[in-house]
Amino acid sequence: MRVVILAFSVISSIVSCTLDKQAKALRTLEKCRYEFVSADSIFLAGTDVNKLIANGRVDVSQLPGVALGFLSRDIPLSGVLNVRITNPTNNLAGIQQFAYKVEVEGREVLDGVSDLPIEVPAGETVVVPVKLRTNVYKFLSDRETLDKLLTFIQRTHNGATDEKVNLTFKIKPTLALGNQAINYPGYIDIDKEVDAEFLIKHGIIR
Repeated sequence: MRVVILAFSVISSIVSCTLDKQAKALRTLEKCRYEFVSADSIFLAGTDVNKLIANGRVDVSQLPGVALGFLSRDIPLSGVLNVRITNPTNNLAGIQQFAYKVEVEGREVLDGVSDLPIEVPAGETVVVPVKLRTNVYKFLSDRETLDKLLTFIQRTHNGATDEKVNLTFKIKPTLALGNQAINYPGYIDIDKEVDAEFLIKHGIIR
């Protein structure tokens, strides 16, 4: 019986220590500063989105992969969002896994889960690549939000410099307890106002 009690105590201590360490790193992550840097290798139903925009083509509904996706209600989007994270504290910041959402003008356009761990050492800045892989059928079916985004891209491509759109990247961290996942109660928001200068700087339009 003493052996059982001792074993239980050891396991409880390990679990408690693991959760405390994750919670501390998460609390530090909340104090970090975030900046959306760029979006790379964005493919919609197998087509390079950056090339579409650079060529002035914004009517994605005519793409073969998208047209078929509307029939199956499955339109895959993949890519990488690069986020710069600055840790101003004296503690390690990080998470093992997180859910994310991307919003355009407050309207959700995609969501997913990233299992790529994030670690930001004390006093340092790192650029974290967040891999996207999601179904955007719901977003492409939302004509109001889609039209607003496409109008912004088209006007910017035609030379308008006063056009802007607000993007929000939301992170919901997860604490790992063995095979169990404990979800953080809220989201960490990363806001970015995108304008023509940003699109030109990153080669999205020319």
